[in-house]
Amino acid sequence: MGKRTIKTFGLAVVIMALVVLVAGQVFAAEKKFSLADVPEIKNKRAIHVALEAGGAADLIIPYLQKFAEKTGVKVTTESMVFASLYSKVIVELIAKTGAYDIVVTETSWTNEWEDYLYPMQELAEEYDPEGLEGLERYLAGHDPGLLRMSSTVDGKLMGIPYYTYTLMYIYREDVFNHPTERANFRKTYGYELTPAQTWEQLRDQGEFLTRKKGDKLKDEVLEKDIYGLSMMAGRYPHVQDEVGARVWSRGGHWASPVRDDAGKLIGFRITEKDKRILQWAFEDYVRNLAFAPPGTLSGYWDFAAAQFAAGNTIIIPHIYNSLWNWASSVEDEIPGAKAAGAPTPGNRPYTGAFHFSPSRDSKNPEVAYWCLKYIGSYQNQKEMAEGGWVSVRRDVLEDPQYRDPKWHRQFGWTPPTLQTWDEQLEDVDDYLHFNSAAFGKLYEMMTIICHENAIQQRTPAEGVKEWVRVFTELQTKHGKLPVLK
Repeated sequence: MGKRTIKTFGLAVVIMALVVLVAGQVFAAEKKFSLADVPEIKNKRAIHVALEAGGAADLIIPYLQKFAEKTGVKVTTESMVFASLYSKVIVELIAKTGAYDIVVTETSWTNEWEDYLYPMQELAEEYDPEGLEGLERYLAGHDPGLLRMSSTVDGKLMGIPYYTYTLMYIYREDVFNHPTERANFRKTYGYELTPAQTWEQLRDQGEFLTRKKGDKLKDEVLEKDIYGLSMMAGRYPHVQDEVGARVWSRGGHWASPVRDDAGKLIGFRITEKDKRILQWAFEDYVRNLAFAPPGTLSGYWDFAAAQFAAGNTIIIPHIYNSLWNWASSVEDEIPGAKAAGAPTPGNRPYTGAFHFSPSRDSKNPEVAYWCLKYIGSYQNQKEMAEGGWVSVRRDVLEDPQYRDPKWHRQFGWTPPTLQTWDEQLEDVDDYLHFNSAAFGKLYEMMTIICHENAIQQRTPAEGVKEWVRVFTELQTKHGKLPVLK
């Protein structure tokens, strides 16, 4: 995709972030914000925090307790699985129950939840002694793209990113580097066996690496069937991310943005190009399923990672970087195995993140503000990353010390992630996910349509027609911008 002029509206936060990243070099000698810098809290009312269940919640809860000990404010938590997170939290926000003081917000819900959350700029002006300047200086080191995703179309930052799950390509480096495998692949396909950069290469690799019991891998006879690819084709909110990586990589959109002459977003349109690319993406996805193990059609990220870690698959072509620690445990399970990472084919995958957001109905927005700053702070993210956390801060991930092989299991995901963030930054402002105020609802329907394509309940062409129908209906009913002809 070609370079585009940066737009005044949607990239306001990105521009601000780029400025503070440069300014951050000037302030490098200054001590970075940490828990010790949280001021005395006047309002001691307890806060309740909504979390995504799983390893992320387990890792973050001790840090919330550290915050509670420092401030004297009790912090309680409630964990819920991602598949139910949206529906449970949005009900409380719409009803203005005040059930949560801080909510975990998927970046694609940001515009939809705008009316129920405090902008960080507003809280900084109210509670931060350094005001907006202090907030901007604090944001130095955060990724500009993730900040844009955590913001509304008009540049209001609705929370602080704290956890990313950017899709990446994880593969068995020991297999790719084996002389026999390399020679056989070159003989069969006419090029070298290296991480796939195109979807055509991925299909070749999936086919080549799918073997039957009794075949050989690395010159050794297999005692079980193995498969080239791990995929997440179940009816869960992940299958559409795999399809979407194909759509974006070909320059397509789930719905293209329409802007006026000043660059302001005025609506969405599903173009004929978008339809053609989506149909191709559906077709390509189904073709690749031929090289995935039994159970894939009902599996999601846990299945995909577990199959790779057990040595049953050789490549996970599009998996969240938060699964790197699990996937790389193949090195413990299979003698001689070595996991490595690369960007997804086409390098335009879903670049998601969670940001903690302060609820408008919180009885203690002061505590919420400082809690968010603490969780997203440099020192906190650094400590968590060294324990296996997928940090959102570039100033943590770019630290040269983490390129040392001893950090491979904790930080092997970072080089492809940083490359993806860099290359995709120019396109983030045009993605439907980060511009539609109906996207939470759209995302749930994407799951159904993409899964039904995977199980071939609908043909790819029928899947495109269903997406056009659903998008038009939900965006018109729940969005803030029209669907244009």
